[in-house]
Amino acid sequence: MVEKKQSTYMLLKDIIKKWRTKGAIAPSSRFLVNKMLSKIDYAQDLDILQLGFGNGVFTKEIIRRSTTNSSLTIFEVDKNCRKYKLDNKRITYVEDSAEKISLYFEDKKFDHIISTLPFASLQREVSQNIFKEIKQHLKKNGKFLQFQYSLFSRKDFNKLCKEKPKIDFVLLNLPPAFIYEKTKYCGVGVVYKG
Repeated sequence: MVEKKQSTYMLLKDIIKKWRTKGAIAPSSRFLVNKMLSKIDYAQDLDILQLGFGNGVFTKEIIRRSTTNSSLTIFEVDKNCRKYKLDNKRITYVEDSAEKISLYFEDKKFDHIISTLPFASLQREVSQNIFKEIKQHLKKNGKFLQFQYSLFSRKDFNKLCKEKPKIDFVLLNLPPAFIYEKTKYCGVGVVYKG
């Protein structure tokens, strides 16, 4: 009986830990992927940063839509996602936190940043650090795209920018998702204050 309770406790602990880093109960639907990625023009060569890899559904579609000279850099903390990696010379994988973008790419600016990170379940300090990194590494006129399963993080996204980000909704996803879109991420001189 004690072993069963310990086993149940460990299972629940593992589920909570995975929810904090993945924030998902199912892979993103093609409807969510298509709606989110349709907000970028892929006609020219792009240097895109993807935060969160999961099982690669966004990555596959970004590569499919991008020119052959475009590049994609991916940050993912979950080492279990290695099994979904795509063998493609245009992709650079970094198995580390998005809080450390500057450690790997000190002054680099990306054309667009696409995030699938579960900000609603991340610790506030971690989220703030990632937002600072996003601001630092997004090119002027670039787009920051993020999806969430609730509007819980809306206040944080609203604080980031002078103008509120555009919010779109995708019903055909499990669970349904909100897409945040911000161009020229926060403008010049705006600092995130948590």
